[in-house]
Amino acid sequence: MILFSGSSNQLLAKAIADHLNIPLGNVDLERFSDGEIRPWIKDDVRDKIVFVLQSFAPPMNDHIMECILMGDAIRRGAPKRMIGIIPYFGYARQDKQHRMGEPVSARIIAKLIEVAPYQEVITVDLHNDAIVGFFRIPVIHKSALPLFARILPQYLEGDTVIVSPDVGGVKRARKLASQMDLPLVVMEKRRNLDAKDVSETVQIIGNVSGKTTVIVDDIISTGGTIANAATALKEAGAKRVLVTISHGLFTGHAFELLEQAQIDTIVVTDSIARKAFPSKKYVIASLASSLADTIRVIAQHA
Repeated sequence: MILFSGSSNQLLAKAIADHLNIPLGNVDLERFSDGEIRPWIKDDVRDKIVFVLQSFAPPMNDHIMECILMGDAIRRGAPKRMIGIIPYFGYARQDKQHRMGEPVSARIIAKLIEVAPYQEVITVDLHNDAIVGFFRIPVIHKSALPLFARILPQYLEGDTVIVSPDVGGVKRARKLASQMDLPLVVMEKRRNLDAKDVSETVQIIGNVSGKTTVIVDDIISTGGTIANAATALKEAGAKRVLVTISHGLFTGHAFELLEQAQIDTIVVTDSIARKAFPSKKYVIASLASSLADTIRVIAQHA
């Protein structure tokens, strides 16, 4: 087998290759002056099981095109099988049509991957499990929750509850609560009709007073939702606030906001590459070992 990496997350790709005790495949990711991408696969892929790792992180349009063109280049070398590893699947939040005239973008991206043509996809914590159904090829949908369940205990103090920051995330939070045998608390946003200057209030369903709270979410972008949730938990008497995030985008002024927020620890996977964080508040939970194990299984049965 051979593992290639696009430009989006070469740190994770290298870590996976180290776990597998193989070198990364040799690819030249050339770009013309006008922005056109022209990958050149330098290794012989004939009759090999080929894996391509690429997170659809910002600039996600470039990274998606890079992944698709790498797929076409590899296909022309006659591999035995070609599998795409997409730790972060960009456009996953556009999984339905909210207004007439909008695309279902996640479905279109799935079709592009098939056209490339990848024969299987490995991904982590899709925003909506139903996105698996957008593909006509096999999808291995992995979860970062077991990783969080192993890492979190060393950061917990006293009575602990798992928190869903909104009703939509209850299923995800309930799974972690079950794995760690901890109670579940749900936060619900409600519009305040009596107060003109307050558009939303937060109702906390469950007891957090004097407890360590662990907010579970899949994507952190601007950080506003998590920061507001942490404030509400502290106001309700929470002793400590921890956060687990599957995909850390950290766009705009997210780091500034989160540094000021009443959050003790943020555990985030390396599905999106980041060389440094602003403080020791951030803990990286690497997906490398889990993804390497999946690659081994596929290679053994191919």
